[in-house]
Amino acid sequence: FQQKGMGGVFIHPRPGLITPYLSEEWLSLCRFAVEEGRSRGMKVWLYDENSYPSGFAGGHVPAEMPDAVLSGLQMKKMGRLPESFEFQPAVVLMKNSNEFEDITSNIQEYVGKTGDFYVFEIFRQSPSSWYGGFTYVDLLRREVTEKFLNITLNAYKRTLGEEFGQTVPGVFQDEAHISPPGGRDVISYTPALFESFQKKWGYDLRIHLPSLYEEEGEWKKVRHNFYELLLELFIDNWAIPYYEYCTDNNLIFTGHYWEHEWPRPRINPDNMALYAYSHMPGIDMLMNDWSLEPHAQFGNARAVKELRSAANQLGRKRTLSETYGAGGWDLTFFDQKRIGDWEYALGVNFLNQHLSYVSIKGARKRDHPLSFSYHEPWWHAYPVLADYFARLSVAMSLGSQENHILVIEPTTSAWMYYSPAVSSNRLESLGKEFQDFVHDLEAEQIEYDLGSEEILLRHGSVDNSKLAVGACSYDLVVLPPGLGNLNSNQIMLLKKF
Repeated sequence: FQQKGMGGVFIHPRPGLITPYLSEEWLSLCRFAVEEGRSRGMKVWLYDENSYPSGFAGGHVPAEMPDAVLSGLQMKKMGRLPESFEFQPAVVLMKNSNEFEDITSNIQEYVGKTGDFYVFEIFRQSPSSWYGGFTYVDLLRREVTEKFLNITLNAYKRTLGEEFGQTVPGVFQDEAHISPPGGRDVISYTPALFESFQKKWGYDLRIHLPSLYEEEGEWKKVRHNFYELLLELFIDNWAIPYYEYCTDNNLIFTGHYWEHEWPRPRINPDNMALYAYSHMPGIDMLMNDWSLEPHAQFGNARAVKELRSAANQLGRKRTLSETYGAGGWDLTFFDQKRIGDWEYALGVNFLNQHLSYVSIKGARKRDHPLSFSYHEPWWHAYPVLADYFARLSVAMSLGSQENHILVIEPTTSAWMYYSPAVSSNRLESLGKEFQDFVHDLEAEQIEYDLGSEEILLRHGSVDNSKLAVGACSYDLVVLPPGLGNLNSNQIMLLKKF
């Protein structure tokens, strides 16, 4: 790697791993790699999971916390209640005219009777070999995150702690999420859901659960409140504890969430908001397929602008992109430069090449190729590209970008139209309208930052007739196509501006 122009590596467990993950043998090999890196003046970054998504520690977390299993609420509509259920329902509602009655505590009175019943059962993810024979976990619970950090990062700390902030600059988290298990009729669930919702919004979510699926009652309000609560729980119970652990232990917290799902909130209600809790926020840019669609990767300027904008606002100098995975064994230097140049023009300045396989035996041969290794016929010539992107990274990291236009991303507007059960034309059109607007700005070479409503809430103020968001000040705020909702605090801030 050093001979090919690389300044460092990320140790990345993947499918095909033979050495038991987080075993003493694994940790000793990691220490050997760090010692080799130190002797060569190279950086050796940690990766926090055995494959991905981050949070389950290769199965160790669910093994030690069986109740941490990822769960969801599954809705079933019934015309008659059965005498028994396979699983005890969490909530049972009966619809009378346009109102719902909670009959959970006296189900037996309605057994065998006809009616319009909505049954909500807790759906638990089934064990999978991907999760080490266990399941993914509930990251809406702080104690789950703390267990993960203790098992994973404290193991590395015991082995490599003296190199934290030195040869080991930081740690990469990969696609941690809160997406519920199961099909389209399942929503996110955590044991504290109903209590937390009541405390935050002042009303009982149970009686309004159908509004998350159907246009019943005050469905826009309920959906907005539900996904805002999930975002708050995800930030407070995953992002902040992780960020604080890294800060306290002299580690750079980097990696990425699943930024390609916007405007759907199922996997992550607002990935841009989570960038505020990363020392070096990041994205991924997989494959080599150009597309301008909202869920695209290469070609999706919105995803990169979210990253750069949050970095500008939070004062983060470096922005990472995990790039080239699944680009194919035949990805050429021309393709690699084209993808990288596009990202750098939009605001990336740290290239994390995905991936280098020690071996392509078995599953690894088809696991998101290409490979930055001797398996590629161009590997001997790679210093040409490595040096180019190294110089470009330095150049793009020296100054600061000063934009004077803020475009508010209509994320909470999208929440109101999302249903896990049915497709929404309004949601799809909202996503496309905003995506087209962003690309129109890019085509006209207008410089701007995107604004997460959550970041605006926590870091926004008015200063000398300018709207300040963290380290940035804006003269003009744009309410773009698709924006149909702002929270009262953001409205008050904009009125003051």
